[in-house]
Amino acid sequence: MWTGNCLDIYLIRHGVTKSNLEKRYLGHTNEPLINHHEEQFTVLKSGLKRIKFHYCFSSDLKRCVQTTKLLIKNAPVCLDTRLRELNFGEWEGKTYNLLKNDAEYRAWLDDMHNLSPPNGEKLTQLQARIDDFFNDLLSLNYQESKNILIVTHGGTIRSCLLKFKITNNLWELPVNHGNGYKVTLIQSKGEWICSSWSVVPIQEKEKS
Repeated sequence: MWTGNCLDIYLIRHGVTKSNLEKRYLGHTNEPLINHHEEQFTVLKSGLKRIKFHYCFSSDLKRCVQTTKLLIKNAPVCLDTRLRELNFGEWEGKTYNLLKNDAEYRAWLDDMHNLSPPNGEKLTQLQARIDDFFNDLLSLNYQESKNILIVTHGGTIRSCLLKFKITNNLWELPVNHGNGYKVTLIQSKGEWICSSWSVVPIQEKEKS
């Protein structure tokens, strides 16, 4: 049984926006949450209120900042641009139906890691941002176990799940609005590795 320090990291996706409802690509566009959708966080808030978070991080975009304020009260939050969604460039605000006949778009769907939207990012660039963020976070000298809240975006969370080898398929696990994953990290041979994970707020599945 593991007896050392661990980090419980809660990766939470922001709430719903107008573009989300309309199934539009929403990356760096700074769109707020839809009003009167606080009820989507009821179960999540109930689960999180029992947890003392030692560190809270959020993407600097409005939809994440607003979500963070709905979830926790009177706690300092560090806004970090590295936690932003993938930048969809000229495809921001557009839908699949609008783009499906575009040859460049079709090619991108087949190779998101090596191709980017016009004036946007490759998935490898998003992954590099996430790696840089966690390099800083995990370089701290943790003398005891900590709970860490990270409110971010769907693509960003998927990249985190890939990073910690929870999945090797970007699309295998769902990342719904107002939900996410708890990832427990432990140190092994000087490296932080995932020892377990579960769905938040309802723990439907856990891997050890």
